[in-house]
Amino acid sequence: MTRFTTMTREAALDRLAAVVPHVGRAYASARNTDVRPGREPTTTALSPYLRRRLLLEEEVVSAALDEHGPEAAAKFIEEVFWRSYFKGHLETRPAIWTRYDALVAEGKDRIDSQSGLRRAYENAVTGSTGIDGFDEWARELTDTGWLHNHARMWFASIWIFTLGLP
Repeated sequence: MTRFTTMTREAALDRLAAVVPHVGRAYASARNTDVRPGREPTTTALSPYLRRRLLLEEEVVSAALDEHGPEAAAKFIEEVFWRSYFKGHLETRPAIWTRYDALVAEGKDRIDSQSGLRRAYENAVTGSTGIDGFDEWARELTDTGWLHNHARMWFASIWIFTLGLP
């Protein structure tokens, strides 16, 4: 299954309509669970549409409130607000992004110049490390362009601390 191949306003609205029934209490209790590839995620998977401004935070929050009310939709709305807060935090601190770009360039140089690191990188991006969960996530990311929030954190931890990749 490939996700996010159609990045249009219509696709964004379709996704919003599909997830709004699930952003109440069920979202609050299940959002931290990664259900694995091929199944509907426990998160909304709205971020790509929000990031590209195909959906606006206010319309996502409004849809959740209309469907569930403020109490049942509270956890979902908190997550939308946190996303907006951190986006604003980065926008007002451009040096963070500049430093990130520099670190990415340094990491690419290290991978290009160190054969052991290059092999570790190639194994990681092809899902061939021998670490079952990590390899599944690498293939899911390649196949769908998306990972559950917690899977992204675990993936990053293994990438950095276990595989020693930049």
